[in-house]
Amino acid sequence: MINVIIKMIVSADKRNEVLITLKELLDQIRYERGCVSCHCYLDVEAEDVVIIVHEWKSDEALAAHFRSSHFRVLRGAMEMLAIEPVISINTFVATKGFEAITAAQGG
Repeated sequence: MINVIIKMIVSADKRNEVLITLKELLDQIRYERGCVSCHCYLDVEAEDVVIIVHEWKSDEALAAHFRSSHFRVLRGAMEMLAIEPVISINTFVATKGFEAITAAQGG
């Protein structure tokens, strides 16, 4: 599983345009082969921060996404920003859920 986090600082004058673009892209990205999920979040403590989180089944699926027309549109939106986005690509070997918390708490 591969997790991609894109953190963008979006000025107030560009926010609406960027959010409209992202809303149009999310469903399209979700239907790409190998996409597990794709979501957009607004930071409740910093109104200029927009975070996109993608999850992909494989390196090959992510590479195909980076070559897709959807990513070209997303990249174009990111290039409109005054500050370069922070992008983090993480590969997971194992994923645990709530049971890990319960086990750590001795339950």
